Amino acid sequence: MALERHATSKIRSSRDLQSIRSFGFRGEALPAIASVSRMRLRTRTPDSEEACELRVDRGAIAEVHACASAVGTRIEVADLFANVPARRKFLKSPATEWRHIADLLGRAALALPGVHFDLQRDARPALVWPVTQDPLERIAAVLSEAEAAGLVAVEREESGGHVQAFVSAPEHTRPNTTGIYLFVNGRPIRDAMLRHALIDVYRDWLPRGRYPTAVVFLTVAPDLVDVNVHPAKWEVRFAEPQAIHQLIRRAIRDGITGRSWLRAPGASQAAPSATTTARPTAAPERVAEGQTGDWIFARGGDLTGPDSGAGALSERAPYRLDPASDEALRFGDLRLVGQLLASYLVIEEKTGLVLVDQHAAHERVLYERLRAEWLERGVERQGLLSAVPVELEPRAVARLAEAADQTTRLGFDLDVFGEDAVVVRCVPALLSGRDPQALVRSLALELLAAEANEATGSEDIRMLTPADRVFASLACHAARRAGDHLEPREQQSILDALDAIPWAPTCPHGRPVAVAFERGEIERRFGRR
Repeated sequence: MALERHATSKIRSSRDLQSIRSFGFRGEALPAIASVSRMRLRTRTPDSEEACELRVDRGAIAEVHACASAVGTRIEVADLFANVPARRKFLKSPATEWRHIADLLGRAALALPGVHFDLQRDARPALVWPVTQDPLERIAAVLSEAEAAGLVAVEREESGGHVQAFVSAPEHTRPNTTGIYLFVNGRPIRDAMLRHALIDVYRDWLPRGRYPTAVVFLTVAPDLVDVNVHPAKWEVRFAEPQAIHQLIRRAIRDGITGRSWLRAPGASQAAPSATTTARPTAAPERVAEGQTGDWIFARGGDLTGPDSGAGALSERAPYRLDPASDEALRFGDLRLVGQLLASYLVIEEKTGLVLVDQHAAHERVLYERLRAEWLERGVERQGLLSAVPVELEPRAVARLAEAADQTTRLGFDLDVFGEDAVVVRCVPALLSGRDPQALVRSLALELLAAEANEATGSEDIRMLTPADRVFASLACHAARRAGDHLEPREQQSILDALDAIPWAPTCPHGRPVAVAFERGEIERRFGRR
């Protein structure tokens, strides 16, 4: 009966339809797979002394007999799509298909930490996720120790349901939503409403185009959720969606705002601050031809090879405090007053003060230099003193392996080390002083993001070429950050570097590089006008 369409062992009466507690009850999947493959199914219930084995050949049951087996069910599928070559040709490369498999099983492993997962690939061990009672331990096993270390545990229960979540701190971001894992009653889903509730909490803490990592487990009464509204069970419907939306928001918001990084200086550690970090002021509009969105770059056009846009590298668009003036400002020629709050460089010019965001400025400089190297001669590499292992999600490792030619041209030398790690031997020379693990993780995330956008046909709001996204991400991770105390010589070098690149008023993420305070405004503040 298990091989018949619509057959199920998950319900015993019509009342069970209103209280689905399993991953699903429809039986189309098993006969559908059996119809396009050779399948062997072996199963034994706890109260049976022997197991039953079925052999199916392209949908037809070829053999049924008793056999010895442990309690449980084992399903083997071979020669997938052998009888339907028209469908088989749509399979991607083995590496891509493996990445999809690892992602799907990874979601199942996150949902079921009490189940042992042992994955083999090409008859050799690939991934092992042991049983654990701690969800964070399973998250570390599936997503990597480094990813789990940046997560914060939050929990909330209301009449509508219970939320247990592990979410990233505001300083840990991704370029898209691929790091968001949602579960309803133990079922992995991709629900737009739940995703919106989560992202909305981070709206005022993250730059546009950056997203958190989150593993969210929502538990509600089975009769308050419909799990059969999507053929692949990726979507659900709630009886009270607004209440669920508010539950998710409150749980994540309270968990995040209760942490010390969002407290105002000097605020009591006993209670969260009433203030939150506001979204940065919008950057000035300066969009090159062919570009839109909030990531503003000095030059437009595709990044296709060494000759693309090379003539633009020598162009200079100097910064002018007064757009109507022909007098250009050169940062390196002005008097450097010093560093403010370990985040801003204070410089004096004849009409007032200019504050330079050290992270945005350095990020812009590194981005332009990486791009210039790529266009002129390819990114130079710097070998590491010793190879550095980097633990990653299996799908990220597979993506790096697929993009080996690209990563080499970007200045990296990477070797796959098992299914959940790579070894880095070289990094871009310009970034040689930075953490190679952070650079490789950033590279993997950007490659996954670019592929996701291409697969769905969606356009990222930044409208960047894939290589530009990588340059921007690498520059962001390698740039000096807010809070870094810089020696006067390094402060001056950042200002001098701004004069040596094609000027743009923002970093690649759209944050202003410099903000001017006119003398008249300062004098009004002191009552001199």
